[in-house]
Amino acid sequence: MTSSATDNAGGGGPRVEFAPGLDPDVLARVYAQAGRIHIPAILRPECAKAAYQSMLDEVPWQLHFNDAGRVYDLAPEQVQVLPASHQVLLHQRLQANAASSFQFLFDNFPLSDAYGNVQHRQLYLMRVFEFLSSARFLDFARRLTGEPSIALVDAQATLYRPGHFLTEHDDAISGTMPGAIQRPRRLAAYVLNLTPGWRADWGGLLLFIDRDGHVAEGYTPVFNALNVFKVPQPHAVSCVAPFAGGGRYSISGWFCAS
Repeated sequence: MTSSATDNAGGGGPRVEFAPGLDPDVLARVYAQAGRIHIPAILRPECAKAAYQSMLDEVPWQLHFNDAGRVYDLAPEQVQVLPASHQVLLHQRLQANAASSFQFLFDNFPLSDAYGNVQHRQLYLMRVFEFLSSARFLDFARRLTGEPSIALVDAQATLYRPGHFLTEHDDAISGTMPGAIQRPRRLAAYVLNLTPGWRADWGGLLLFIDRDGHVAEGYTPVFNALNVFKVPQPHAVSCVAPFAGGGRYSISGWFCAS
């Protein structure tokens, strides 16, 4: 797969393309056997680097978390007006919730929603979203997963800072929090990792959980690697350590039926 899948209609930056040499049929055999796959070097290096830079410089992040059965998104200015003591209490509450129930805490930017609302389309990250939504990438996703009904890609940019996490869940639609936007049927989940130089001991690992509660497999967020896994499948993102050398950046979401 070497040809481009997007016109880069929104502006400058390198044209978003697959890295050369990908063979979806070979990758599909691995996915069919394991129900998940780690694909290194999915994009041309200059595209991945530009996407990472966009996340550093352009993306309007918001704090994304759930509490008491609802999903919340707080802009930076909303967080900043909270007294420091209230911010500490919020984090303590969410950490306490995580001990016994489904809980998430990270920064996000809803790519699919913003693009659909014609917002922030000048961002280079939107060129990546256009690539993920293109006919060529959707064909790649269908061949990889063996799911011919894949019709669209749902996407959000995510930033896990120290202390951020995502507890065990399986991505089934029935587990969606009240107040969250309802999505089409999810057939597979994906994570496009965009953080250079990440270390496994910094946390932020994508962990797959077996029936006995053991970690069956874990993926370090290797730069420019695409992880894809069948839905539903129990998984989590481990807490990012306080000594991590920066944030864990990625684009994540689902391959969905129409």
